[in-house]
Amino acid sequence: MPRGPDGTPVRPLSLQDLPPAIAAKLQFDAAAPKRLRTADLPAPVAEELRQLWDGIVADVYDQVAGVSRRKALGRDQVQQVLQRVASRVVHAERVLIVAAVHAPVPASAEWKHVAMAGAGGAGAAFAEELAVLGSAGTAVTVAIVAAVAGEVLETYVAASARTVQYERAHRSPDAAIVVTDLAEAGGFGNSANRRANVRVVREAADWLGQQLIERTARRFARSLVPVVGVAIGGGTSAAGVRKVTKLPLRPPAKEELVRLAEDLLTDPAATEEVWPSGRALDAGDGR
Repeated sequence: MPRGPDGTPVRPLSLQDLPPAIAAKLQFDAAAPKRLRTADLPAPVAEELRQLWDGIVADVYDQVAGVSRRKALGRDQVQQVLQRVASRVVHAERVLIVAAVHAPVPASAEWKHVAMAGAGGAGAAFAEELAVLGSAGTAVTVAIVAAVAGEVLETYVAASARTVQYERAHRSPDAAIVVTDLAEAGGFGNSANRRANVRVVREAADWLGQQLIERTARRFARSLVPVVGVAIGGGTSAAGVRKVTKLPLRPPAKEELVRLAEDLLTDPAATEEVWPSGRALDAGDGR
């Protein structure tokens, strides 16, 4: 359960717990950065971002309302806010990684994923700068939630880019291998060149969740620097996706080999794609 500044358990809040006028200002459709509201994303991904925003915005507001702007934007206060909503943020991140495996952002080249992440990071940073110019409670709330949503969107784009890389290599990626790659790109040191077995994946997922919260706090502080913060936000997001795409593809786990074998046995088109007609094995081929 989330905890307040004094460490006591706090019941998760919802928009319905806020005064109607405040809730109307803070809901996703009214307050989220335009980039998040208008991005060409698969419907389940767009809905997950909406649910994440509306699901944590009341808790964030409750944490910063009545606090001076300077204190509310301080590193300690932001850390407390993020810890309060951490479980729901990490859950959303994992949901979107799975979504990326099944419905990745389509792109004809890797640089387009990098560019999309950069635009998203810059947009979130710009929204933070604008938000802190408004009334203290709602403005700081929007700034923090925008930073969180921007980080989660970046994870989805990075997972999409990695999924597409595996698919282009005629691989059959699952969420486990993509989670492990994302963690390794971020600095997780226990997965390099290893197959994505259950223990490695669990450790990678836990590490990735912790890093999401810490990364959001660091980037939030940098993004508040006028003008320069937008460039930093965009550049950091783009660099994060680029790191993922530069990793070598991970060796397939047993489960992936089974899926590939099943595809080749049941789908003639898949067999033709991997082994074109000139190389296909037939019953009379003794090799």
